[in-house]
Amino acid sequence: MPTYRVLVRGKFDRPTEAVRAKLLANAGAAGLADLVFSETGTLAYSRHLGGFSYRVALEVAAGEDATQRAHDQAELMAMELLEGENYPYRDLTVSSTCMDDVKVNRR
Repeated sequence: MPTYRVLVRGKFDRPTEAVRAKLLANAGAAGLADLVFSETGTLAYSRHLGGFSYRVALEVAAGEDATQRAHDQAELMAMELLEGENYPYRDLTVSSTCMDDVKVNRR
């Protein structure tokens, strides 16, 4: 099963003052830990509250549509997280890297 690192990017869509306060209270709380690809996914954004990124590492069954399935699963996970927190969002885009395709240069 290939492993994908998937990055879902989007923008916050006019959050209410209460949501803004909640987002700002959590902004950058974990520092660099926000930038890791984990199995549960990590949400990262700046105090500007313009855009965000959701990073997740996924294993999907091999096949011609493996990349699309990884994208779909990551997008769904991001949407579930955002909606669960009542964070309004828009303009989601998804990109990924198949870690099985990455070549390591040995010295």
